[in-house]
Amino acid sequence: VLRAESQIDGDFLLVNGDNIFTRSVGPIVDASERFDAVLGVEEVSPAVAQTTGVIQTDQTGNVSNIVEKPADPSSTLVTTGCYLLPEEIFMACELLQPSAEGEYQLSEAVGLLVHAGYDVGTVQVGERINVNTPEDVERAENLVRR
Repeated sequence: VLRAESQIDGDFLLVNGDNIFTRSVGPIVDASERFDAVLGVEEVSPAVAQTTGVIQTDQTGNVSNIVEKPADPSSTLVTTGCYLLPEEIFMACELLQPSAEGEYQLSEAVGLLVHAGYDVGTVQVGERINVNTPEDVERAENLVRR
C-alpha cells in the first residue's frame, strides 16, 4: 500500500487482486459519503474467522475494532480485501510493526484510524472467492461466467 502513496491524492478504493466479487463495489463507494472509510465485509463461519481480520462493531454498526486472525473470534463479520480508504491510511501504515509471520496487516492500520476517531463503516459485498488454489481459480471462473 505504501508504494502507491505517491500516486494517491484523496480517498481511494483498494481491492486485493486475489479476490473476485459477484457484486459491484458501487455501494462501498456510495457509503464513503457517510463514513471516513468503508470496509467490504462478509459473514463467515467461526473457523474461517480465525484466518482473517474480524470486525467488531459498536451499537450503531460502525467498526470499533479489527482483530487479525483471532484464536477465539468475537464475531464472524470479516474483512474481504475491499476497502475505501482516506489518504491518512498511509500515516497509519508507517506506524505498523510486522506480525509474527513477518507481514504488515492493513487491517491493523485501519484499526489505528478507528482508534484515532475515524468513522469506519461496513458494506456487505455479496459472494466472494479468495483465489489461493487451483480449485479457487475454477470456482472463480465459474462465478464470472454466471
